[in-house]
Amino acid sequence: MTESQFLYRMRFRSFVDFAFRELHPDESFVRNWHIDLMTEMLQMMHLERGHDLRRVIFNLPPGYLKTHICSVSFPAWLLGRDPRKSVLILSEDPEPAFEIQERCAELIGSQRFRSVFPRARIKKASRSLELDYGGWIRHAGIGYSSRHTKSDIVIIDNPQSLHSLDRIKPEHFAEIGRLLKQPKEGLIVMNTRRIAATDLSWFFHVKLNGWGRVSIPAVALEDETWSIPPDINHVQKKGDLLCFSLEGWEDIQGHLAAMGGEAFSYQYLQGQYSPPTSGEIELPDRDGMSWRAIGNFDPTWSTQRHLEKLRVLETERRKALYEGSGDGPFDTSSFV
Repeated sequence: MTESQFLYRMRFRSFVDFAFRELHPDESFVRNWHIDLMTEMLQMMHLERGHDLRRVIFNLPPGYLKTHICSVSFPAWLLGRDPRKSVLILSEDPEPAFEIQERCAELIGSQRFRSVFPRARIKKASRSLELDYGGWIRHAGIGYSSRHTKSDIVIIDNPQSLHSLDRIKPEHFAEIGRLLKQPKEGLIVMNTRRIAATDLSWFFHVKLNGWGRVSIPAVALEDETWSIPPDINHVQKKGDLLCFSLEGWEDIQGHLAAMGGEAFSYQYLQGQYSPPTSGEIELPDRDGMSWRAIGNFDPTWSTQRHLEKLRVLETERRKALYEGSGDGPFDTSSFV
């Protein structure tokens, strides 16, 4: 086994990169600290059986590889390391879950995957994915009446239409733990975007016991330090973009214009900012003067003004770093 193959087997973080290149050979994989955080957390939960955290929610904006990491790469990596494992993938309906299962089958069936994990051979791939050593991946829709064999891991992927509490029936979720072979040792992972203050993520985190949550906005609204296992701290300063190489300010502002301030504040800011619709708000400084707006505001307009203030902070910080490096005058157009 080559050194890289050994690394893919032992480090989930490296395997996510490998899996992306297998499934998306014509696209570039953008490495970012949030990927390290998610992958190291999942590996820690898998390897440390006595770890307190066995239920976790990942809230990130659209397009930041939640499904690829949690719902495709993680099951494939687990079955590669132990082809006796069993995984149940849940979504709002059976079909989205089946599409994820098919992506897992494509990855596990690839030649390069088999060279890294030679024991993970597919025995059957139809409505369920079964391996020679007895492991499997199956799919289901939340709340559907079909019966399921208990599994080692349950993955809940983007159950979007269930975010409305009118559609949430607590009995659908009270039974999720019983889908595990070992309720205390088994893992349940949910990855989804935020939709509203009382959405599904809130329901799991607040109403159900034992659920941890990692909630990362597209733009940092305050200074925050993220602990990446085993011993790395990533400092995110107020105004920092989650991944500047993936989406810049123009992209973020485009999302805001497309969906409006209220939806944007949850899907991209994780509900950490609530756009004011009336009162008094501070505006970005102009010509060395401070400005305020008083009256009634459109949520999109007030959110746009707030992003402008954050952008000023981030640009000034980049300017200070750039000029401190001795590379000459700072050109703000390079950071637009």
